[in-house]
Amino acid sequence: MGRSYTVVGLAVALTLASVAGTAGTAVAQSGETVTITVAVRDSSGNPIGDAELDVEWDGGSATATTAGNGKAFVDVPEGAEVTVGVEHPRYVRTSPYVISEASEREVDVEVYPKSSVRLEVSDGDGPVEDAQVSIERGGLEITTGTTDASGVYESDVIQAGNYQLTVRKPGYYVRQKSLEIEGDITNRVSMRAGSVSVAVTVVDPHFDSPRTVDDARVNLTGVATSRTGPDGRTVLDTPVNVRTTLRVDREGYRGASRDVRIEEANASFTVEMSREPSLTIEATNERIVAGERAPVAVTNAYGEPASGVTITLDGDAVGTTDDEGELAVRIDEPGEHTLRANMDGVRSNEVGVEAIAPPSDATSTAASPTPSATATGTATTTETEATSPGFTPVIGVLALLGVAFLLRRR
Repeated sequence: MGRSYTVVGLAVALTLASVAGTAGTAVAQSGETVTITVAVRDSSGNPIGDAELDVEWDGGSATATTAGNGKAFVDVPEGAEVTVGVEHPRYVRTSPYVISEASEREVDVEVYPKSSVRLEVSDGDGPVEDAQVSIERGGLEITTGTTDASGVYESDVIQAGNYQLTVRKPGYYVRQKSLEIEGDITNRVSMRAGSVSVAVTVVDPHFDSPRTVDDARVNLTGVATSRTGPDGRTVLDTPVNVRTTLRVDREGYRGASRDVRIEEANASFTVEMSREPSLTIEATNERIVAGERAPVAVTNAYGEPASGVTITLDGDAVGTTDDEGELAVRIDEPGEHTLRANMDGVRSNEVGVEAIAPPSDATSTAASPTPSATATGTATTTETEATSPGFTPVIGVLALLGVAFLLRRR
C-alpha cells in the first residue's frame, strides 16, 4: 500500500529585475510561485520512492521526499533557476538536476545505483604507494585520490556506469583504461617503471651566434646531475612522468633555472646563461710625474673594451671611458693614488699609481775661475839665442847661388 506525502510549498518574495540589451531581455522572476512535480526514476524508468530532495534557488530553498510513485511537489518562484539534489540509501546522483526557468510542469530526475571501486595498484616489486588515481566520466573528474602504503585506493560513492580510470606516479608509465563500475567492485592495476633520455645544451647568448658553454653543471632537481662537455651538451637518464626544476650553474656565470616536465618520450632543452657582470681596470704606467696623465683601460667580463664606464681617482669621479674602453687620468698631487671603474653597480678591481714630484725649476750654473791677485807670467829666456860661428842666413843664400852657377856651366 502506497503512502502519500504532502509537500509544503514555500512562497519567496523576490525583487524583479529586467535587463535591457541589444540581444534581448533576460528572464526575470514574476513574484508568483509555481508547483514543479519532480519524478525520480532509475535508468530503467522505475520510480524511486523515499528519495530526499534538496531544492535550491536564488534566495530560497525547500526539501521534499518522493512518494511510492517516485514523485514529489515543490513550490518555487516562477522563472527562477532551480537545482534539485537527490539523496537515497541505494541510489545516487552525483550532479544536481538543473531547471533553468521554473514553470508549472513535471521533470524527470534520473538516479543510479550506488557504486564504488577498490583499486589495488602494484608493480613488479609489490604495492605502489602514493599513486594518483583519477576517475572521470564524460570528461569530468568524478573522484580522485592516492593509494595508501598497501597500494590501495577506495573511491567515494559514485553512480553506476562506465568510467575512464587513470593511474599515474612519477617514474612510472601512465595507466589508463575504461572501467564499468556497478555496485562495489575491486580492480587491479599493474604499473611499469621507465626512463627516457634528456639532452641539455648550454649556450651563452652574449655573442651574435650563441656559443656553447662547457663544464656547466646541469641538475634536474631530485633526479639526475651531469656536466656539459666541450660542445656544451650533456645527456641525462631521467625517470618518466616527472616534474622537476632544470638548474644550470658555472663559475663566473649567472645561474639559470626553469621548471620542466618530463613525459614518456626523449626530450631536449637549450639553456641560456651569461657571464656575471664584471669590470677589470689596468693602468699603463704604475708611476708618472705629477701633473701628467695616467692612461687606463677597462674591459668587461668577456675581455672586451667597456665604454661609458665611470673612472674614479681616490673615490672621486674623473671621467668615463671612450669606445675603446680607455681614459687618460690627470694626476696633479704627488703621492700614492687609487683608480677604479664603476658602472651600473658593478665595481672593478683597484689599481695604484704613484705620482712623483717634478724636479725643481732652478737651473745649475757652472762656476767661473777667479783671477789670482798676482798674475803668473811665462818664463822668458834672457840669453841671446846661440848661432853657429861663421854661418849666417846671408852666407847660406850666397852658397846656394854659387852651386847653381857651377851646375849651369857644365
